[in-house]
Amino acid sequence: MNNAVFAGIISATLAVSATAEITGVLAVSSTKTVSDFGGGTVTVGITDLYMTSNDAADTLLNVYNFNFVNGAPSSFYQSTTGAGWTPTNLGGPFDNQATREGDSFVTIGGFGTNAEQINGAGEGTGLDPNFGGNSAAAPALNAGWFNSNPPNANGLVGDTAVGLGVLIGRFSSIGAAPILNGSTLSVTWNQGLGTDASQGTFTVFFPAPGGLALMAFAGLKRRRRRG
Repeated sequence: MNNAVFAGIISATLAVSATAEITGVLAVSSTKTVSDFGGGTVTVGITDLYMTSNDAADTLLNVYNFNFVNGAPSSFYQSTTGAGWTPTNLGGPFDNQATREGDSFVTIGGFGTNAEQINGAGEGTGLDPNFGGNSAAAPALNAGWFNSNPPNANGLVGDTAVGLGVLIGRFSSIGAAPILNGSTLSVTWNQGLGTDASQGTFTVFFPAPGGLALMAFAGLKRRRRRG
């Protein structure tokens, strides 16, 4: 049973919106009962995060200074065969519904429209030292993750469940979906190797429980030229 709630968005930046840019964050929340390795089932609440864009050439490079401002669960759900915050699906006998659809992970893109964690999806995603380790524990203060091999262009925006954008993470917990109200993050993107890089900072807001999920992100975006 998938009860998806698509978040509305409001964007405020100091840049002219007509420029090619990452435009904000869009969240999708759902509840699923998934089968884990060995046949057991578990019901998890899921919040997927996407960066949205207005240009098909935009390529996400990293997420940094990610913080659960209002706190986070002490641990997140991770499937038996998909443990760790980097995308992990070994395929074959280790492939199961819990890993593909319910497991928590962060990524710099590399996923198809259905955002399933299949073998090879999100390959090359790395955790920066601030993340706090590759366990089920909540990310530490100022957590970050990045594309460790930019030539693979995993961060290139494309068609997703929310339109033109790129998946940056799935946050799952037993029962209700994790609340990201007030959480903050920054991102860096460009339009391919050798092009200028841009950065944006965004804040996530949700209305009262039961309302339409609304994410307002205020961005102070600055352009930076690669040396």
